Amino acid sequence: MTMKDKVQQVVGGAREKVGSVTGNRRLQTAGRMQRRRAQVTEVAHDLRTKARGLVRDAQVRRRSRRPVDPL
Repeated sequence: MTMKDKVQQVVGGAREKVGSVTGNRRLQTAGRMQRRRAQVTEVAHDLRTKARGLVRDAQVRRRSRRPVDPL
């Protein structure tokens, strides 16, 4: 999760709200797309970080030849 993603979510949410208050459907849609795009980017970043951690743990276990703990 990066600060850039959080900022984009806030800005997109604000654009969406302004669009709904003013009745501007284009602004509302653009804000929704911006907010959701930032959410997807944030989730992808979190998944990538989690995957790297799992790979690192697997490598450590392999090197130390410890049995894998069941989840």
